[in-house]
Amino acid sequence: MYEYQYIEIDTGGGFWFNNAEGSHRDVIDHEARDGWRYVGYVPLTFTGNGGIKSMDLIFEREIKE
Repeated sequence: MYEYQYIEIDTGGGFWFNNAEGSHRDVIDHEARDGWRYVGYVPLTFTGNGGIKSMDLIFEREIKE
Protein backbone atom coordinates (compact mmCIF):
# COMPACT_ATOMS: atom_id res chain seq x y z
CA MET A 1 0.00 0.00 0.00
CA TYR A 2 1.13 3.57 -0.68
CA GLU A 3 0.56 6.95 0.89
CA TYR A 4 0.52 10.16 -1.10
CA GLN A 5 1.59 13.72 -0.47
CA TYR A 6 0.60 16.81 -2.48
CA ILE A 7 2.68 19.99 -2.44
CA GLU A 8 1.33 23.08 -4.16
CA ILE A 9 3.84 25.28 -5.97
CA ASP A 10 3.46 28.52 -7.88
CA THR A 11 4.86 28.31 -11.40
CA GLY A 12 4.55 32.00 -12.19
CA GLY A 13 2.15 31.56 -15.08
CA GLY A 14 4.37 30.63 -17.99
CA PHE A 15 3.54 33.20 -20.67
CA TRP A 16 4.66 36.47 -19.05
CA PHE A 17 6.41 35.03 -16.02
CA ASN A 18 9.50 32.92 -15.61
CA ASN A 19 10.08 29.93 -13.32
CA ALA A 20 13.75 29.69 -14.26
CA GLU A 21 14.86 29.51 -10.61
CA GLY A 22 13.60 25.91 -10.67
CA SER A 23 12.07 25.84 -7.18
CA HIS A 24 10.18 22.68 -8.17
CA ARG A 25 13.51 20.87 -8.43
CA ASP A 26 14.41 21.84 -4.87
CA VAL A 27 11.06 20.51 -3.61
CA ILE A 28 11.49 17.21 -5.51
CA ASP A 29 15.06 16.75 -4.24
CA HIS A 30 14.05 17.55 -0.66
CA GLU A 31 11.14 15.11 -0.66
CA ALA A 32 13.30 12.38 -2.24
CA ARG A 33 15.74 12.69 0.69
CA ASP A 34 12.76 12.05 3.00
CA GLY A 35 11.82 8.86 1.14
CA TRP A 36 9.12 10.26 -1.17
CA ARG A 37 9.10 9.43 -4.89
CA TYR A 38 7.88 12.07 -7.36
CA VAL A 39 5.08 10.60 -9.51
CA GLY A 40 3.54 13.56 -11.35
CA TYR A 41 1.66 16.84 -11.15
CA VAL A 42 -1.86 18.22 -11.44
CA PRO A 43 -2.43 21.80 -12.67
CA LEU A 44 -4.57 23.77 -10.19
CA THR A 45 -4.96 27.28 -11.60
CA PHE A 46 -4.35 28.84 -14.99
CA THR A 47 -3.59 32.30 -16.35
CA GLY A 48 -5.83 34.04 -18.85
CA ASN A 49 -3.41 32.92 -21.57
CA GLY A 50 -3.66 29.24 -20.63
CA GLY A 51 -0.37 29.00 -18.75
CA ILE A 52 -0.23 26.95 -15.57
CA LYS A 53 -0.18 29.34 -12.60
CA SER A 54 -0.02 26.75 -9.81
CA MET A 55 0.15 22.99 -9.54
CA ASP A 56 0.32 20.15 -7.05
CA LEU A 57 3.47 18.04 -7.17
CA ILE A 58 2.51 14.47 -6.24
CA PHE A 59 4.74 12.14 -4.23
CA GLU A 60 4.29 8.59 -3.00
CA ARG A 61 6.00 6.19 -0.66
CA GLU A 62 5.29 2.68 0.43
CA ILE A 63 3.69 2.27 3.84
CA LYS A 64 5.78 -0.06 5.96
CA GLU A 65 3.45 -2.51 7.70
